[in-house]
Amino acid sequence: MQIHETAFVISTYRSYYEDISKDIYAKLWNNPKTEALIPSILETISKDEAILHSIRNRFFYETLKLFFIKNSGGTLINFGAGFSMYQFLMEDNVTTIEIDKQDIIDYKKEKIDSWIRQGKLPYRKIQYSVIDFNQRTEKEIIETLRPLIKNKPIFILLEGVLFFLNQNTTNKLFNIFRELQNEGDLIGCVSYLPEVENTEVYKRLLNYFDSNNDTNEPFAHQTIPASYYKNLEGYLLKEHIDEFQLSKIYIKDSAIKNKTQILNENMYILERY
Repeated sequence: MQIHETAFVISTYRSYYEDISKDIYAKLWNNPKTEALIPSILETISKDEAILHSIRNRFFYETLKLFFIKNSGGTLINFGAGFSMYQFLMEDNVTTIEIDKQDIIDYKKEKIDSWIRQGKLPYRKIQYSVIDFNQRTEKEIIETLRPLIKNKPIFILLEGVLFFLNQNTTNKLFNIFRELQNEGDLIGCVSYLPEVENTEVYKRLLNYFDSNNDTNEPFAHQTIPASYYKNLEGYLLKEHIDEFQLSKIYIKDSAIKNKTQILNENMYILERY
């Protein structure tokens, strides 16, 4: 499995629990190949994966909606955007900059443009940028993005990306964010805590990726302690919540009784000061 294929899987997950994810457009990405793949993923790794990704989407949907209501207009910069559809759930005065690898950007832009023409999606101001976080320097990435930012404030979203990066690239990204953002701007990001490495479900995740890595595309398998976010220069940690806690909020009579039974991703909201 290539990293970009996970984007199809995650969008399909969101479509399965539309009432939770609030992503009414995720189903546009559904396709037979991904549908055929998902049952084995859920059986091999965790039966809760689809609903957990829907919870994650709901958390950022609510956070983004509130941010852009309080700060009319502005720009959402989505690093590693995959097939997320937040921009179509926001007001039309929000500009989105979508960043990902060439194959995802080319495919997504073509499909989005087509769906807008067909009336399946509302028009939104979207700019696309192809950036390889590992290969490009901080200076190059900043010089690429700065001219694209026409409206402020800025919300930077880093969802489902850090797992695949190493510590050096992660540090590089937060240095870039600090240069692009001003006081009051937010970052939303997701990562695993190191203690998840001791759970059976996480070991199954790594085994699945390694066993299905048919292109030899590297997976960094990164986990990050909460202290990393607490000590980030220029940022205040405003919120930290995990999927186990969110399941109690968004899933009525949740069957998830123990956080060690799930791939318990942690969500962080950071404010630039």
